[in-house]
Amino acid sequence: MDLWVMIKERYALLSIFVIIIFVSLILLVAIWKTRFETPKSLIVIITIICAVMIVLSISALVIAVSFGYNS
Repeated sequence: MDLWVMIKERYALLSIFVIIIFVSLILLVAIWKTRFETPKSLIVIITIICAVMIVLSISALVIAVSFGYNS
């Protein structure tokens, strides 16, 4: 099946994961710009949580496109 057709069929699920990735990236950029005013432990925790969220969302995107739901 064509990749574009699969993406069009699953756009609602994929858009949720894309939104999560964008929010995580925005949070990472915001914490990077204010890294001198915030405690180092908070920066590390936020960076780890955002990185985990991005990796999980990307893997969920791949699984949703590859295997799908009710295919």
